[in-house]
Amino acid sequence: MNRDKPNMCRRCRSSSRTTMPVIDKREKNDDEDESTGHLAPEKLEVLAHLEPWAEAHVLPLLKPFNAAWQPSDFLPDAAALGDDEGFYAACRDLRARAAGVPDAILVCLVGNMVTEEALPTYQSVPNRFEGARDLTGADATAWARWIRGWSAEENRHGDVLSRYLLLSGRVDMRQVDATVHRLIAAGMDAMGAAARCPYHGFVYVAFQERATAISHGNTARLVAGGDAALARICGAITADEKRHEAAYTRIVGKLFEVEPDAAVRALGYMMRRRISMPAALMDDGRDGDLYAHYSAAAEQARVYTASDYREILEHMIGKWGVQELAVGLSGEGRRARDYVCGLPEKIRRVEEKAHDRAAARAKKKPTDVPFSWIFDRPVSVALP
Repeated sequence: MNRDKPNMCRRCRSSSRTTMPVIDKREKNDDEDESTGHLAPEKLEVLAHLEPWAEAHVLPLLKPFNAAWQPSDFLPDAAALGDDEGFYAACRDLRARAAGVPDAILVCLVGNMVTEEALPTYQSVPNRFEGARDLTGADATAWARWIRGWSAEENRHGDVLSRYLLLSGRVDMRQVDATVHRLIAAGMDAMGAAARCPYHGFVYVAFQERATAISHGNTARLVAGGDAALARICGAITADEKRHEAAYTRIVGKLFEVEPDAAVRALGYMMRRRISMPAALMDDGRDGDLYAHYSAAAEQARVYTASDYREILEHMIGKWGVQELAVGLSGEGRRARDYVCGLPEKIRRVEEKAHDRAAARAKKKPTDVPFSWIFDRPVSVALP
């Protein structure tokens, strides 16, 4: 799942374990009140009532097993090609194509793969949502089956990218694997006090799935001219992420339909804290600003940019009809609606200032940042 870009050193990340801004005591109490209100029994009963709807409108977005792609579909298979020239020739061909992938794109590809490989953490997120979680690990509810099916589809993404990178010979796989190890151990804290609330959680995942689809889709486009096989891999992942985005967007859309006040307040809560990337705590054991450097590389390569964040928000506002909400809103709900609808323009103004700063930085020499993932080869990026 790839996406917002807080610039934090390791010391800051490890002390706060979050990319959310520091809030005062009053705001913290408001946060807890917001989370508690969404966990009221009558709010959680909505999820139980929506289970037949989820069965009919969410579960069908999972691919049948026999129609789903698998990592081995895209990569050389020794059993199928044989131990002699067939398999080795296919590997040499893959390495020859991968040799043309620019280091900046390669860094973005590794960052995307590391993000996807932290899947156990992501499955645990919806398993915390009250009213929608998989209590036993094998529940038969529509919500539980969706969580497991979604996780199973997502699991292939890290697998196929990891195998491609291993065969490519372009990266230090021990450093990449160590980064995945550290990220899973670090976990994530994207929702703060709302971690158990399905209203907030589904908003977060809908946003993240669209961001991930954009990131992988841009990567596919950028490598298509030189490595068609890698482009197909990234395209297949993008298609999955779009289906997953559609599922979570439908869920949040249904919450807006049946509980508009709770839904818009949850959206406002999440946007006040910004949607942080689930891999914001990535750490390779060497670079204390790894996430900031990776984000700068993704911005410069146009794999994922600050403008994408705003465009995702604008898309969601339109998709969920936030601007048109009127009936059934409390005072807090109306304030949340107005805040969310005014946010894209605020972000746009910040972007304009950032573009001015970037233009000024462009006149200076870019910073060469070594990435351990690519054997410490430097990538030139414009840092803030």
